[in-house]
Amino acid sequence: MNTPRLQQLSAHAGFSAGNLTEQLRTVHAVVCSRYPAIDRVALATYSPDTDELQTFVSSNLDGVKLSHYQAKLAEVPSLMVLAQNRQCRVVDDIADNFQSHRAHTDWLKERDYHSSFTVPVFHGDHLAAFLFFDSKIPQAFDADTTAFLEVFANLISQLYLLQLQVVHSLVGTVNLASGLARIRDLETGQHLERMAAYSQLMARSLAPQHGLDDEFVEYVHLFAPLHDIGKVGIPDKVLLKPGKLDADEWVTMRRHVEIGESIIAQMAQEMNLGTSLATEVMRNIVAGHHERGDGSGYPRGLHMADIPMEARIVAVADVYDALSNRRPYKEPWTEEAIATELSKEVALGRLDGDCVHALMSAATERHAIQVRLADRPAA
Repeated sequence: MNTPRLQQLSAHAGFSAGNLTEQLRTVHAVVCSRYPAIDRVALATYSPDTDELQTFVSSNLDGVKLSHYQAKLAEVPSLMVLAQNRQCRVVDDIADNFQSHRAHTDWLKERDYHSSFTVPVFHGDHLAAFLFFDSKIPQAFDADTTAFLEVFANLISQLYLLQLQVVHSLVGTVNLASGLARIRDLETGQHLERMAAYSQLMARSLAPQHGLDDEFVEYVHLFAPLHDIGKVGIPDKVLLKPGKLDADEWVTMRRHVEIGESIIAQMAQEMNLGTSLATEVMRNIVAGHHERGDGSGYPRGLHMADIPMEARIVAVADVYDALSNRRPYKEPWTEEAIATELSKEVALGRLDGDCVHALMSAATERHAIQVRLADRPAA
């Protein structure tokens, strides 16, 4: 679809700066004004690095979502065929067509969905996502309906790809602007990737209890590595000092949070991002990851209830990774010693107990992250 037509549809749908979930609900409402039998619209993202599909955003007329679901594309042959052939698919009767038990199709059957229309989403030559339209009546997707939905599938796909591009541009711009290679003298690139993985692990685990949707979880994963972005503004004599910082140097070092907030605010303004969920999550991570629940953190001395969940998550990921890996001034701690230290911090009210439990109870997943993202030997 050409850009002017997309802009017309976007204007008609009344989009404002916000999260993709809200935008999808708006598109769904427009679709339902003509085809009220479209009970669900959902977008699942695809990561070629892990071959993983995962739920991202959805709009459901009955208010019940399939959330926090993951599957390997290789384990879903029917979707693999669609991706390989760049084809859409109509299913007139889900129960008849999918008799094997998979979590996604079982959920659809349990929720009384009977027919579906699936559209693969590509970014250039690469699969980026799948878009699902589902109905609770059989044979809801005739030729006229699918022709109409393809227009809106294009719109939803472009909204997603645009958001993806903006988010990745944010990450890329911040990485470039900050010269993270310099910061990596203290914190390796592997540290940043491990932090992202630990943060994603915690966010997924906490999602049902704390009402975190898949879009929020993905942004926590993407933006966790940017937590210390303000260190670009800290002089090397402080940032790279091998010994302990004196009182004045510590004051200077703490300013990296304020500097990071300024960087994020300027970027959001220049990129006209408004108050989107992506910028809110990024801003909260940068501003709040050194806050502690007892009020002893900085820069604002917030108490636990006032610290955004994404900042609490990243704080735990940062502490855990610092303790579990070798640094110039220390050897890695044992898992037992780390568990004891984190429990002490929870008891003192400094770290969020739910976050610590989510991370420390996932021993297998933590170990897999440590192995996959181990620090590379110095050249």
